[in-house]
Amino acid sequence: MTNYKTSLDETNLFKPIKVGNLQLEHRAAHAATSRARSVNFTPTDIMLKYYDSRSKYAGTLIVVESVLASRSSGLVPFKSGLWLDSQAQAFRKITDSIHANGSYAAIQLFSPGRTANLDLLEKHLLPFVAPSAGLYVSEASKAKALEKGNKLRALSVEEIHEVQNEYVASAVNAVTNGNFDIIEIHGGSGHLVEQFLSPIANIRSDKYGGSVENRARFVLELIDKLIEHPAIGASRVALRLSPWSDTNGMVYPENIPCSENPTLLACQYIAQQLQDRADEGKEVAYLSVCEPRVSGSGDADPTGKSNESIYRLWKGVLMRTGGYATNFKGDPLAIKSNVARLKVVNGEVLHYQDLIHDVNVDDRTLIGFSRPFTSNPDLVTRLQKGWKLDVYDRDYFYSHTVDGYLTFGEYNNDEDNNHLQLSPEELSREGVPLV
Repeated sequence: MTNYKTSLDETNLFKPIKVGNLQLEHRAAHAATSRARSVNFTPTDIMLKYYDSRSKYAGTLIVVESVLASRSSGLVPFKSGLWLDSQAQAFRKITDSIHANGSYAAIQLFSPGRTANLDLLEKHLLPFVAPSAGLYVSEASKAKALEKGNKLRALSVEEIHEVQNEYVASAVNAVTNGNFDIIEIHGGSGHLVEQFLSPIANIRSDKYGGSVENRARFVLELIDKLIEHPAIGASRVALRLSPWSDTNGMVYPENIPCSENPTLLACQYIAQQLQDRADEGKEVAYLSVCEPRVSGSGDADPTGKSNESIYRLWKGVLMRTGGYATNFKGDPLAIKSNVARLKVVNGEVLHYQDLIHDVNVDDRTLIGFSRPFTSNPDLVTRLQKGWKLDVYDRDYFYSHTVDGYLTFGEYNNDEDNNHLQLSPEELSREGVPLV
């Protein structure tokens, strides 16, 4: 039987790897999150503290949270944007901090499309747009859109190209003014890119709908524009996919076999297309794929689901994310995402089996963590040394104050309570924009 150790120091997780033009010192990455601490679409001082504390282990790749790529393709409250120079200059304070710690910064760009906030659209006089008209993410969204007189309509082909160009403009802004090292396109979680990929949200009859090739056209054209842009290039580009997520309405009928899942088939096609580009000398920095055991910030049933067909097609650097951290304080079986994966032998819980297998199976895999980073700012050190992890608190994932965001400290002799002692005024404080 394989001897699974709590410390991961001797696994591939702590071997260097080149990602694009970056030389990482290890393969434990901070995956993108959605933590709702921005103000007026601008990053704040508490976000600066958050990412500074999580990049202290030199050589770490920090994928900063998802950020709005444009105004016209939808807005979300408490999200940053990158369409203004001032937004990039604010982010520059965060990337400068990450770089000063010897680590690297990526930014994840997304558009909500049909998941946009209708109140914000009304406030900013923006249309409610998606790949197809009338396919609302929920009945509540439909009712509110009708109430406000802002029905969900389809993007025209001209508007599709405008949105792609807005992505590119935000990416250039992120690199040139924000000093980000990598641009990651968010292609999952039911947002605009995945809406194009899925027949749940895309019933177009033009070249952006119908076949897998047509539904993938939006994101592949966008990737090509980023690759060809002189300020970006292939080595700065990455893509995030979530083939099995049912977040934001991406729920398929139960009678569809897993192997015929439309989003999986689209992801397979995209992986092959990225590999074709790599074979032509245009290899992107990495492909990030979410494991089937998680969906958004929650847990999911992975039965019968697998990403292996995607991994066989893409030969480059791979970031695998989703439920890899198991060594939590207290009862690890009390954490839903751990229950089906932990083995108990002679009364001993064996941790990190999936992580060790997946990072050691080849020499190209990064492991992305998000939820565990919220409660363990020194997560990388804890993984290396085998120290117990503090349990994350879902109640604070999408709140807006310091409480639950900057209240976890570094490892302290395995104490059960590792919260920092902050004043009530500080705990209840929202961030202040960095410009």
